[in-house]
Amino acid sequence: MRSSHVLVAVVALTISLGSWSYAQNETPEGVTSRQPQQERPNRPGRGQVDPSTDEVLQTIRAAVQPTDEQMEQIVARYRQLRRDQRSAMREMRGELRRSGQRPRDRDGQQGRNRQSRRGMMEKMRAVLEPINAQFLADARAMLDASRQEAWDGCAAGLDLTPQRGRGGRGGLDPATGPNVGDEAPDFELTDLDEKKLSLSSLRGKPVVIEFGSYTCPVFRRKVDDLADLRSEYGDDVQWIMIYTLEAHPTDGRVAPINTRAGIEIPQHTSFQKRLECARLCKEKLDLKLHVLVDGYENKVTDAYGGQPNRGYVLDAEGKVVSKQVWIEVGATRKALDAILQQGKDSDKPTPTTKPS
Repeated sequence: MRSSHVLVAVVALTISLGSWSYAQNETPEGVTSRQPQQERPNRPGRGQVDPSTDEVLQTIRAAVQPTDEQMEQIVARYRQLRRDQRSAMREMRGELRRSGQRPRDRDGQQGRNRQSRRGMMEKMRAVLEPINAQFLADARAMLDASRQEAWDGCAAGLDLTPQRGRGGRGGLDPATGPNVGDEAPDFELTDLDEKKLSLSSLRGKPVVIEFGSYTCPVFRRKVDDLADLRSEYGDDVQWIMIYTLEAHPTDGRVAPINTRAGIEIPQHTSFQKRLECARLCKEKLDLKLHVLVDGYENKVTDAYGGQPNRGYVLDAEGKVVSKQVWIEVGATRKALDAILQQGKDSDKPTPTTKPS
């Protein structure tokens, strides 16, 4: 009798395991089955940092252009920053719970009203401010003197605020704006002589578009290098700059390097103010390219990603060939060479085969 019970149990277990195995491999249409553990993509866990996707690190790499060794040191220090932030926030939440400062509703759950969130954010900023400041100082010290100026401009715009569910946020979003292969959104803007120019009127040659403003230290740092690049291509390429929002106005995130240089400009309050700043920028930096001014509503800036020094390279038909969160000489040259070489290849006569 006992053996029959054992046999029944074994059969039931076998059927159960077989059903479970079948459920893992055969799922109804529209239902996703669980992936085996070994087939799951390698993603950073909660609180971990992936340098290839982290927006803060991407911004630092593009704006400062550190050496590989310097970037490796910055990444290590950045990971420590995120650990320090999490530790400080856990300690802060524990202290608030023990002191009874975190309001609760009738069910004992954490209150979520605006006043409590605002108070929590203020406390969080006070706790994280010295931690963030130490990271910025340490990272700057890892750079050579030639890159520290670029760091000052970049650091003033970094958002190091932690975000629930991942290591942190901040920097620039490379996903916004038209992508490679897209047709660049057309626009018509006013130049410094208050004449209109449309993007579509520039068809027939490659076009380089650079966004910038006088208070953007990264933009100012690249002026000479990009001027040299323009001279290499001469009339084969058309270059335009679009003057946009001030990156570091006096009534916003002030960059210390601007203060030292005497560049103190408030955010534009009208199109006329922006036009005046664009003229000042062209004069002070001796810009030798066509400067257009985005409207006060920033429609073109937003259409192209809304970033302070974004760059695009378009082919002769207006298609995006290169999209750069921060415009770079190397990436721009590579895209232009590919366009121009393709044009040369298409101009070659098609070889004909003589009949034998």
